[in-house]
Amino acid sequence: MNLPAEVLKSRERVLDDGVVVAVRMGERDPVLEACHAAAAGGLRIFEITLTTPRALDIMARLSSSGDLLVGAGTVLSVEQVDAVARAGARFVLSPVFDPEIVDAAHARGLLAVPGAATPREILAAHRHGATLVKVFPAGALGGPAFLRAVRGPLPDVPLVPTSGPDSQTIGEYVAAGAVAVGVGAEVFLPGLEPSAIERAAARVREAMDRARYAPSA
Repeated sequence: MNLPAEVLKSRERVLDDGVVVAVRMGERDPVLEACHAAAAGGLRIFEITLTTPRALDIMARLSSSGDLLVGAGTVLSVEQVDAVARAGARFVLSPVFDPEIVDAAHARGLLAVPGAATPREILAAHRHGATLVKVFPAGALGGPAFLRAVRGPLPDVPLVPTSGPDSQTIGEYVAAGAVAVGVGAEVFLPGLEPSAIERAAARVREAMDRARYAPSA
C-alpha cells in the first residue's frame, strides 16, 4: 500500500519518540497549560481525546507549535476524521478497528492507529493498512505478558500498547516488543500543578529513554 508522505512522516516521529501522551481532561482543567508543562518535561506527541471539551480548538492551538506532533484520540467516525484534519491533527487513534476510519485518515494524510484487543483484530487492522496498531486496553488484557504472547505469532505487526504503560512498566513493555507506548493518567492526574506535570512527564521520558538506550548488562 502506497501511503501519503505525511502519514509516513508522522509514523516515523512516533517511532523515534516512543511516547504518545493522551490528553483527557474536564471543562475547567487548564488543558493548554498542562500540555505545555508536559512538553517541558520531554513529551512531544499529544493525543487530544475528543471527549475533552474544546478538543478541536486545543488541537489547533497546539498544532501551531512546530516541535509538537498533535493528533486526536477516541475517533469513532469519518466525520470526526474530517473535523480533526481541519483542526491540524496529524494522526488519529481509535479504541477499535474501523476500516472506514483508517481509510479516511490515510486519504487526508493522517496516520491511523486503530485499537485492537485480540490477535484477530490486530492482524485485521494490520492487513487493512494500519502501520501501527494500538493494543487497548493493554493493562487489562495482561500487560507485557499479553504483548509478548501476541508478538510470537505476529512478529511483524508494530504494536503500541495503551491504558497500561507508565514510568514503572515502560521498560517491560518495550522488552515485550512495543514500538511505542501510550500514557496519560500518570502525567495528568487531577489537581496537579504545572511543575508536577513537568516532573511526571520527565519520569516517563526518562523511562522510555532508559528502556531503549541503556546498555545491556
